[in-house]
Amino acid sequence: MDSIFLAQLMGVYLLVEGIFLLTRQAFVRSVISDLMKSPGLRLLSGLMALIIGLVLVLNHNIWAWSYEGIITILSWLIVLKSVIYLLFSEKIVLRCMQMFNKTGWYVFTGLVAIVIGGFLATVGFGFLS
Repeated sequence: MDSIFLAQLMGVYLLVEGIFLLTRQAFVRSVISDLMKSPGLRLLSGLMALIIGLVLVLNHNIWAWSYEGIITILSWLIVLKSVIYLLFSEKIVLRCMQMFNKTGWYVFTGLVAIVIGGFLATVGFGFLS
């Protein structure tokens, strides 16, 4: 896959996700809680994330000190998240969810998503050469 395309895709996605996490926090917390309590939904989302993550990793596994390395790290994080959803017991996943399902965590991850997304979008759309 083309690195510029992935920078555009992930950049815009992360910008939207970051804004979403900051502005719709209560809704996101509710949805995540419901997702983790539903084995069928957790299985489906884990399998879909695994497919997406593996496609990204197998087509773009570039370890570099650049935007390409950030794309690779994000791709591997998608794979890791899917493996956690699929292989860990419901008890462990619920415990992890309780640890991270807090207001401060959503603010932090929303801001990080906006920063990384802004950087990737800027590179992807050619604002940085």
